[in-house]
Amino acid sequence: SKNYNFKAITTTELKGEKELSFFEGKIIRLKDSSLNNQKAISRILRSLLFTFKLSSKTFFSLEKNDVIFSVTNPAFMILMLAIIKKIKKVPYVLLVYDVFPENTVAAGLVNSNSLVYKISKKIFDWAYNQADRLIVIGRDMEEIIGEKTQHQVSLTLITNWADTESIVPKPKNDNSIIKKYELEEKTVVSFTGNLGRLQGIQNILDAVSLVNNENFVLLFIGEGAMLPVIQTYIDEHPNGKVVYGGSYPASEQNTFLNACDVALISLSPAMYGLGVPSKSYYNMAAGKPLLFIGDENSEIGRVIMEHDIGWIVGANQPHKLAELFEKIIKDDTRSSKGLRARQVAEKYFSKEVILHKYLKVFGEV
Repeated sequence: SKNYNFKAITTTELKGEKELSFFEGKIIRLKDSSLNNQKAISRILRSLLFTFKLSSKTFFSLEKNDVIFSVTNPAFMILMLAIIKKIKKVPYVLLVYDVFPENTVAAGLVNSNSLVYKISKKIFDWAYNQADRLIVIGRDMEEIIGEKTQHQVSLTLITNWADTESIVPKPKNDNSIIKKYELEEKTVVSFTGNLGRLQGIQNILDAVSLVNNENFVLLFIGEGAMLPVIQTYIDEHPNGKVVYGGSYPASEQNTFLNACDVALISLSPAMYGLGVPSKSYYNMAAGKPLLFIGDENSEIGRVIMEHDIGWIVGANQPHKLAELFEKIIKDDTRSSKGLRARQVAEKYFSKEVILHKYLKVFGEV
């Protein structure tokens, strides 16, 4: 807003909140759909309705010398923007958070050998190729998107950022969540955010069952499809090694991100190159070393190795994960790794650093 004239089009509603000052007079908020988002058919219809509203408003709002900048949600918008770019002949930059339709295979929604997948892949591959610039959020994603576009589109790597201003390290033993569950004397590994089916929750619980050290606690904070599984595990294993700390709004993230000694991050092998766990950067901002379950060549795996800010173990290896839990309890380098994590977040992943990269992109388009 300080460097360019812009207009924003979104289906996000204010819901009573005051508009941000730099958006005043520059944002178009389209009415949200009332369709139920819990059922698959309703979600698809809702996405199609979103796409129709967004694409039509975009088409008629575009003026000469405008540049389109969009993210990959809703997915059908990628297809519409490719067509709009062709008709309007304006520069188009796409920020890739999701890789369609490959991510539907990773989620188990579609079989990669199905005709539906093969047709949709050809269509989406064409659509991604229509962008003048693709921004990817990880080096593993850079590999996948490069193959998807046959290296015909300019790629720029710009990672997610950490809010290093509102998220700051705080002493663990002063934390309200730690005090509530009396975990001051425990080594606490926390898993925060989406407790979904692709997070490898069962593998983590299986590993906890193999940990013998009484000073170890795994703290879950968040919501998701695997929450009932976690609660059942706690009921069946009342030894206190697994604690569910509830769910908190984003406004309290500085509290729940600091409720641990080590932050646990996981990424399904099927998701390699298709996404980057953004909470990693926030955990780093909180000064927490990272325990990453996933491929060491994925973006977060590379960051951990390059800066020595944590540990890595492969997915679906509960015995190795349990051994690593035991090792971390006795690891004297935890504090130094956490300190480096904060320093790395400030130097490479602060909002100021990342937004400067976006400004550079728009200066080149």
